[in-house]
Amino acid sequence: MLRKLKEHAFKRIQLCKEGEYIKIKGEAFPIDEALLSPLSQRKCVYYKIQIEEKRSNGKSSSWRTIIKEEKFQNFIIESNGDKAIVMAEIPKSHKTTYLNQDAEFTSGTWKDAPEFLEKYLHTHGRKSTGFLGFNKSLRYKEGIIEIGEKITVLGIGNWKESDHNFDRYSSKSLYISGNQEEKLIITDLVKALNPKNK
Repeated sequence: MLRKLKEHAFKRIQLCKEGEYIKIKGEAFPIDEALLSPLSQRKCVYYKIQIEEKRSNGKSSSWRTIIKEEKFQNFIIESNGDKAIVMAEIPKSHKTTYLNQDAEFTSGTWKDAPEFLEKYLHTHGRKSTGFLGFNKSLRYKEGIIEIGEKITVLGIGNWKESDHNFDRYSSKSLYISGNQEEKLIITDLVKALNPKNK
């Protein structure tokens, strides 16, 4: 993903040509009401959750993913005072996202799962305890795009009629999307914001 991002220079939103594959860095904001991440309870426009359970067969043990959840909405990216709409609500095959897993929790033998984690497990038909009531060894990971977080986006830009009025001189707004050949890439990796990534 980083290699793909390095192939493109950062560009200002207002300089994007119709149909251009454009890379932008800016801050993320919701169009309407923000999402609330289930584990860390932070307002965001995108979150990814992965919960793993440690399984043992006596000789060795390994982590197995038992829950994987991804939720997102179309959102605004603001860069140098200009705004565009990132169309995150597109088919999975048309985009790639990489979010820092910046919230981690664990529960296990000597550590009960807090109530909020237990509630989340229940919404997915799971429990933190096994058949005999012993705690399972679980680890919970969450990555989000917070409100105002700096991100990098690479995608196909299209100017469309819009009622968002981002530009008082034009009725059109830039919508950034992707397809199977030129995927929409969204990441909050600091490395991707590096100006050396041309």
